[in-house]
Amino acid sequence: MVSRLPDTIIVRGYLMKTPSPISYYSKLTLSLKDIEGGPLVRETIWLTGIKNGKTIKATTSSSGRIQVYLPKGDTYTTNFKHNKNYSTVKSYYLAGTSKINSKFSYLGTVEIERRMRIEAKRIAEEEKRLLAEKKRFTDWCKKLGITEEEGRKLEAEESIKNMANFNDTVVSAVLNRNQWDEKLIVCDLTGSMQPYSAQLSLWYLLNFKQEKNLQFVFFNDGDNTPDSKKVIGNTGGIYYTPSKGVDHLAQFAASVSSKGYEGDCPENNMEALIEGIKLASPYKELVMIADNNAPVKDIELLSQFKEPVHIILCGVNKQVLPHYLQIAWKTGGSVHTMEEDITNIAKLMEGQDLVVNGGTYRIMGGEFVAITKL
Repeated sequence: MVSRLPDTIIVRGYLMKTPSPISYYSKLTLSLKDIEGGPLVRETIWLTGIKNGKTIKATTSSSGRIQVYLPKGDTYTTNFKHNKNYSTVKSYYLAGTSKINSKFSYLGTVEIERRMRIEAKRIAEEEKRLLAEKKRFTDWCKKLGITEEEGRKLEAEESIKNMANFNDTVVSAVLNRNQWDEKLIVCDLTGSMQPYSAQLSLWYLLNFKQEKNLQFVFFNDGDNTPDSKKVIGNTGGIYYTPSKGVDHLAQFAASVSSKGYEGDCPENNMEALIEGIKLASPYKELVMIADNNAPVKDIELLSQFKEPVHIILCGVNKQVLPHYLQIAWKTGGSVHTMEEDITNIAKLMEGQDLVVNGGTYRIMGGEFVAITKL
């Protein structure tokens, strides 16, 4: 019976015509709410059987509902334009008539696309700023007659001298608050992170003698690889060193930083974690120092990584990028800002809220979504 159905059944509106014989189907009434609890209207939903491969396409009514009939004996994924496999519903093979009632919240295609436009504009402005900063730096190096590696080291020394004038001392604050033993620290060393890598150097200067088995992985998002040539999972620009003293770390950081191209804004954080732990000797705690203004370009690799990560977020103004909450949640790690240590994130479940830096984020469809209006 199911094999005779078309691959995709398109419902005109929200109400599917009753099929025959009805005993072969479960009647699904699905109610969709927006993030404020109101009905999500005119949202297109695709329900696809995992075994039979058949898809039913319907659009929610003014009350946010669809009513469709699912062939029995299969599990169906709920899919949207921008979110595949958002949830599942089971249509059990039971005798007689069968009814299923399901309801959940979703951000909505209209709101998602509005946020995508805002984020695209923000990233474009950030990349423009990064290119201007890169030009300023290279011009400065040429004026002084020094290499870019020498310039990065000199820049870091100046930042350390002027640290008292820098308000966001999140790296030193978090490392001093949390006594993690035998750390492997994975740090973004792209140009925008220079003030924070300087904080790491200063913290190291004050603490390296009592730190046991301290290790570092620095990454710069692909060395000088043009953005068009960068491949997810193989971008490169990832370097490892054990703790060898203050002078060595300063030179090593300057070398890694100077190799960076400063092109696109998103960074290869997941690749740095995956490759970083391969380069390192055994460690006890994994710490990532990340740029909150840079999305994780290779977030799709998160499913390949299981080690708990303590994420120190740099440059947090208002919003926290959900990618970093996702990494901490999925790996059983934690998130840290200037004022907060979010150590219970791994215990959160679908539909629950998390407040970070005054903003609220909800787990929806297995991802963190900002509930606070952008």
